[in-house]
Amino acid sequence: MQNKKQHGGALMVALVLIFMMSIMGISSMRSATLEKRMATNSVHKSTALQAAESATELAIGKTSNLTNALNSGGTPVNATVSLNNNTALTLNATVQYTGMGPPIGFGLGADSGFVAFRYQAKGTSKLNGVNAAAEVIQGAYIIAPSPKI
Repeated sequence: MQNKKQHGGALMVALVLIFMMSIMGISSMRSATLEKRMATNSVHKSTALQAAESATELAIGKTSNLTNALNSGGTPVNATVSLNNNTALTLNATVQYTGMGPPIGFGLGADSGFVAFRYQAKGTSKLNGVNAAAEVIQGAYIIAPSPKI
C-alpha cells in the first residue's frame, strides 16, 4: 500500500471554519458587553430619578422646610435631606414659597374662608462615581384658614 500525498485541503477548510467561529464568538461577546453597559446605565438613571423624587418628598414632608420657605418671602431655601447615610449618592433639595391663592375645589367668587399656600420643591440627585444625575420639580400646597386683612 502506498500513501497518497495530501495537499492540505481539509486542513485549510478546518482552519477557515475555526477562524470564522472565533470571529463570531468575539462579536457575540462584544454585543453582550454593550448590552450589559446599557442595562447598567438604565439602572443608574432610574436610581438617580428615584432619589431625586425622594429628596423632593422629604423636603415637602418636613413642615419646618415649608415654614422657612414661607418666611423667606419667595427665596428658595435649602432643605435638609438624607437617605440612609449613603455616601455614593448626593441629594439636594430646595423649597420655595410661590404664593397664596384659592384652594382647589373652592369657588373664586365668594370668600370660602380658606386659602392655599403654594410651594415648589426642586430635588436633585447625583450618583458619585458614575455620570448619572436627575432633577425633579414638584408642587405642593397647604390649605389653611385665610388670614384676616
